[in-house]
Amino acid sequence: MNGITLKRLDWAMLGTILVLIGLSAAFIYSAQFKSEVDVGSNYLKQIGFAGLGLCAYGVLVWFDYKQLAALSWWIYGGAVVLLLLVFLFPEVNGAHRWIPLPKFTLQPSELGKLAVVIALSAYLAAPGRDVDDWKTFFSCVAIVGLPFLLILFEPDLSTSLMLAPISLAIMLYKGVQRKLLLIGMVAVLVFATVLCLWIKYEKPPDGETAGTWSVLPSMPLMEDYQKGRIKVFLSDDHDMAGAGWNKLQSQIAVGSGGLHGKGWLKGTQNILGFLPRTVAPTDFIFCVIAEETGFMGGAFFIALYTVLLGGCMRASVRSRDEFGRLMTLGIGIMLFCHVFVNIAMTIGILPITGLPLPLMSYGGSFMVSTMIALGLVQSVYQRRRNR
Repeated sequence: MNGITLKRLDWAMLGTILVLIGLSAAFIYSAQFKSEVDVGSNYLKQIGFAGLGLCAYGVLVWFDYKQLAALSWWIYGGAVVLLLLVFLFPEVNGAHRWIPLPKFTLQPSELGKLAVVIALSAYLAAPGRDVDDWKTFFSCVAIVGLPFLLILFEPDLSTSLMLAPISLAIMLYKGVQRKLLLIGMVAVLVFATVLCLWIKYEKPPDGETAGTWSVLPSMPLMEDYQKGRIKVFLSDDHDMAGAGWNKLQSQIAVGSGGLHGKGWLKGTQNILGFLPRTVAPTDFIFCVIAEETGFMGGAFFIALYTVLLGGCMRASVRSRDEFGRLMTLGIGIMLFCHVFVNIAMTIGILPITGLPLPLMSYGGSFMVSTMIALGLVQSVYQRRRNR
C-alpha cells in the first residue's frame, strides 16, 4: 500500500543521508576553493542534484516497493535502452558514457546497476523459482551479462565490475549454484593475479626503459591507461609525473592530515593544485576530507557509512518478502563496494578507479541514483514485519 508512516521510518538512516549531503556541499566547495573570489559553482550544483535526489527519495518511500516486482522488466528494459543510446552521442574523453540533456548530463550506467538489482531480485523472488535448476543460473547470468557488456564497451570497466559482487551476493544468498559460484570466484582471483603479474612484467612501449624481468609480450585485453593504473598500483615509482601522479598526491593528502587535519579550506595539496582539481571534487573527495579533518574526520565518515550500510542490512533482515530482502541486500552491497573501493584507492591499497564516493562525490547521475536506491531501502524498512 502506498503511503508514508513517519513512526516506521529509519530516522537514523535519513539523518545520516542529510548529514552526508551537507558535508558533500562543504567539501566540494573546499575542493574547488582557490580564493574568496574564485570558488566555482559545483557545490551549488551538488545541492541542486541532492534536492532532486531527495524528491525521488520521498516518492519512493511513499511508493510500495512490492509493485516494483511487476515493473522490474520494464525498468530493466528501459535501462538497457539508455545504455544503448549512449553510443549515439559523441565520445567524451574517449568514452560513450553520457547522454547530454538540458542543464544535466545523464550517465545511464548508474541507473543500470540499480536496474540489475531490481530485475535479478524480482526474478529470484518469484514464487516457485527453482534455484537448483541450471535454467535459473543461466537466466541470472543473462540478466547481469547484458548490462555488464554494454557498460564494458562504453568503456567503463570499473562500473561494469561493480555488477559482479552485487549479483554474486544476491545469488549466493538465494542459493543459486553456490558450488559453481565459489569455483568461479576462485578462478577470477587466479585470473586477476595472473593478469596483474603479466602487466607488471610485460615489455614496455618503445622508448621506455625495460626492467630486468620485463620479458612478456604486451597484454592484448586491456587499454594502455588501464594497464597504467595497475602498474601504478604495483609499483611506488611508476610514471610519477603521469599515471602515478594522482596516487602520489592522494596519499600525501591523506597522510598529511595527521590526527585532526589542517582545517576546512586549509588543505594545501588541494588548494595549491597538487591534487588535480578535475578529480578532487569527484573520485578523490575523500583525500580532501582526510587532509582537512585528519584521521578523526576520516573515521567519522566511515562511521556514517557504517550507519548507512547497517540500515540497508536491517531493512533486508526485517523485510516482509523475499523481493524486498534481496533488493536491499543488493543495494547494501553496491554501496559498500563503492565506499570500500573509493577509500582504498585513495590510500593506495587498490588501483585507481573511477568509482565515486556515495553522497559525497560531485555528480548528478550518481547522487540521484544513490538517493533512489536509498529510497527503496527506506520503502522496504517502513513496510517491515513487526517483531
